[in-house]
Amino acid sequence: MKSAEFNEMIASSLTRPVKTITVYARLLKEAGMLTTGGRGRYAPDMTPMDAARMVIANLTTDSPSQCVERVQRFGKIKYSPGFRKTIRGYETIQPELFETMLEGETLEEVLAYIFSLPTVMGIEESCKWYAENEFHLRVYDFEVLAELFMDQWANGEIVGVKVVPFKGKTMERTSDGFRPVKGYTPIKGGVRTERLIASPSFLQIGLILTPNEQFETGN
Repeated sequence: MKSAEFNEMIASSLTRPVKTITVYARLLKEAGMLTTGGRGRYAPDMTPMDAARMVIANLTTDSPSQCVERVQRFGKIKYSPGFRKTIRGYETIQPELFETMLEGETLEEVLAYIFSLPTVMGIEESCKWYAENEFHLRVYDFEVLAELFMDQWANGEIVGVKVVPFKGKTMERTSDGFRPVKGYTPIKGGVRTERLIASPSFLQIGLILTPNEQFETGN
């Protein structure tokens, strides 16, 4: 999948204007964070990591001017099994279970793995995986927190969530006391936002990134 088609796919999956996605993509390419190369038939195909970074960019800010810094900040956050919320039904997925479902250490690596599954597993097996692991992704920009989560149901109602959290630092101790993490500007907290994509978008992105020959062979 080439760049222009990739932008249209991301726009469709996230229900955002293509023009907006194109601006995000241009800025991330200029920062060396998306695949670039020749033009036309010589242009490289976009990758699952490209999709991961575009999703992170769009979920962490509505301002294109911030997208590079936000992908740098959120993409490198490591899986945080020690993170908890004091909310009834909130269950943090621990490493033993995490390792049976997912691969990767950081948010962008885990998302890239999920998007790569149709290519790696094949169409049929990956669709089974998506059906068994209905992950959604929500991001809280002010808290520098991303959560892959699965709703837990009982008697037709959501009774809890199983969560793979990625919690980034906002402050660090220095000789002058606590300060924002070096290299990052503080995220203002006047209006705090939560942005989310649902599991069908994971499946859609993964399938569209799959090479055509896998559909032709039925693998």
